[in-house]
Amino acid sequence: MIQICITSRLSSLPVVVAYKKGYFEEFGVKVTLHVNTHHKAIMPLLDAGRVEAGEVPTIAYLQDSFLKKSKLKRIYKGIYLYHSPLSFYSRFQFKPEDLTRNKAYILPVPHQYSVERLYAEKFLEEYAPKNPVKVRYIDTPGFLEEKEFLKPTCLGLVSDPFSSPFLRNFQDFANTLELPILETKSFFPSTLLAFSGDAVLKTGREISGVLLAVKKAIDLLQNTNQLSNGNLWDDLQLSHFYPHLRVGETKNLLNSNPLIQKGIFSYKGDADTLFPLLKDVYFRLIRRVIQPDAVRSAFDFDEILSALEPKKVFDVRKLNSFQEPTETKLHAPSQINYRKLNAVRHLIVDVNSVVLDILQGNYNSRLNSDETLQLDNRVKVLVNSMLDSFNAKLELQREEITELENLISILEIKLDRSAVDLQYSEEKYRYLFEFSREAIALVDADTGSILEANNQFRSLTGYTRGDITKLSIEDIILGNQVSNQLRFGSELSSDTMLSLPDAEIMLKDGSKLEVDISFTSILLSPKKRYQVQFRPNSEKKEQERLQHEFISNVSHELRSPMTNIRGYLEFFKSDPSLPFNTEHKNMLEVIDKNAKRLSFLIENLLKLTTSREKDKEDEVIEIFDPVPVIEDVIHMNSHLAKGKPIEWDLSLKKGFFLRGIKFEFSQIITNLYVNALKYTSKGKIGISIRETNGKIEITVEDTGIGIDPNYKNQIFDRFFRIPSSDNKKIGGTGLGLSIVKSLVDKMSGEIFVESTMGEGSKFTIYFPKVNVSV
Repeated sequence: MIQICITSRLSSLPVVVAYKKGYFEEFGVKVTLHVNTHHKAIMPLLDAGRVEAGEVPTIAYLQDSFLKKSKLKRIYKGIYLYHSPLSFYSRFQFKPEDLTRNKAYILPVPHQYSVERLYAEKFLEEYAPKNPVKVRYIDTPGFLEEKEFLKPTCLGLVSDPFSSPFLRNFQDFANTLELPILETKSFFPSTLLAFSGDAVLKTGREISGVLLAVKKAIDLLQNTNQLSNGNLWDDLQLSHFYPHLRVGETKNLLNSNPLIQKGIFSYKGDADTLFPLLKDVYFRLIRRVIQPDAVRSAFDFDEILSALEPKKVFDVRKLNSFQEPTETKLHAPSQINYRKLNAVRHLIVDVNSVVLDILQGNYNSRLNSDETLQLDNRVKVLVNSMLDSFNAKLELQREEITELENLISILEIKLDRSAVDLQYSEEKYRYLFEFSREAIALVDADTGSILEANNQFRSLTGYTRGDITKLSIEDIILGNQVSNQLRFGSELSSDTMLSLPDAEIMLKDGSKLEVDISFTSILLSPKKRYQVQFRPNSEKKEQERLQHEFISNVSHELRSPMTNIRGYLEFFKSDPSLPFNTEHKNMLEVIDKNAKRLSFLIENLLKLTTSREKDKEDEVIEIFDPVPVIEDVIHMNSHLAKGKPIEWDLSLKKGFFLRGIKFEFSQIITNLYVNALKYTSKGKIGISIRETNGKIEITVEDTGIGIDPNYKNQIFDRFFRIPSSDNKKIGGTGLGLSIVKSLVDKMSGEIFVESTMGEGSKFTIYFPKVNVSV
């Protein structure tokens, strides 16, 4: 029985394929595989003869060949297993100036003496020649590579996407840099199959069977593609040997990656590709000068490959490659009589045996000790104590692992519950969405396509589910309002609510429907969507019609008594026989002006509910000085301030002119001034007029109760009054500020409000300045 140690990387795939395909039995060899053995453990096991064969790094074999102090050869080469198109990978694209000597980086490598280690040193020398960095190379098994690579202190990793599939998602420096080390398209001989000296002595014919089986497996892998062997991964159940790899990614690599066609699995290789790495790095490391011819001879597999051509089992001991330096010097530890050696050497051998047992997973191995006080026995007692302590810590770790497994089970249960709750929430949302009384559609923020629409939307428009998936929101909404404001597919797309009143949509039958539309941006896994609501405005228009009709009726009903009041008032004013003194005449004048103002308000009720062009044609535009109008308004409403401790701050400068209807301007000032009087019980009321940036600025401010900021944007709406106890006491119709806003807009002006609760309000109006030559 031949024991073969392989690693957790795909570089050992030829041995696994030969094992699963039964090639070893085909050539009369029984094989046991030790899977997921680290390179660092394989070399001592081979060296001591504890296993017959194993996958070793090419450079580690070279190290063993040239640097061994003993002339006895213990490890023999077989054939190449894996050739790698190496490159340097990192989690991010760092620059030479980003590297600092004050920081220690780590870099995972398969073995201290590996092609990947030499390549990393060469790359860092070329990339940052003037900025050497501290890098600690960590011998890392394949199943821990990704974990080490993702650590913040990890500088990068030298490998290829086939050997380490997760690297395809990270930065490959060969794609962005032009360095000599990265420009080569060569395949570096990464690992080879090696045999122990003990196996060569005892199982020469079986070793040739191993070589033939692995060679046949490599031929199979070289011919593997999607057409001929697309199910190789599943057929051979390779997940058992590589449980840490992502099955989908690895299957794609195995079946379709061009690396296979280029021959990463090949028993033929060119050692010359190693010379740039060996010359500059490796030879300097070992402080020896070795000629390239010596390296070529160490990696010369021609004799072995020629013997394998007939595909017949033979005795490898007859090959020169397995007879160096001489057959008499071949040995294994089992052939040496250690009992004849001194106690120290005996102790070293025993300790070495225990270490090898631990490497193979036998953690209960111990040194034989007695009760003597000899030095070697005391050392054995100490070593056994260390092993006991190690096992105790290992047992604690196992208990922690058990606790973590229990915690993971609890978390899985909670996750399952969360998944159920999430599913319930999603179904609840689906139900609310589908059967909402509002017509709703979900729109993709990037393309404008309609993703979903509920039952109310389909009933409103007549579109079916199949029709909706083929439409975009711009196909339904007429006009360019949507594309201009939302900018689908742009980074400037709106994130706030968009409202489109009185828009038209196209129904399935070709007819049009007036609706109010609102867009609200939402975030759904992880793309942005718009929730669009459609509300038919037929009911709103009907309400507006009824409101207009009501106001018109009320206005007409008020006109008749007002006409009578003004008629009798004119009679009293024009009758000279009535004994009116000066005070009576002033009272009649005030009554007359307020009656005119009331008549104007009645007319404004109609103007606020309709816009008729014939009204504009009847209006007479004037150019007037606003100061007299303001003074007149203050005089007419002076009676409202009686009994209140109010001061006036008037800054009225004559000489400015406005364009508009003088009476309408008086209504603007009247409403603002009367509001200031009503809502100010004590304090100060100020009115000012001045020129600012070519415009006439008129300000009306008070120290009254102020305006609630929650309602600041609604105070200009018709019939709106702030819901408060103060407003209920003061009274009003809610039309004053809406009339002000309407008349200011009509005069091409702008109005702004500033207010603080409990401190007062300030209304500022800007009108275009009119230049009048005197």
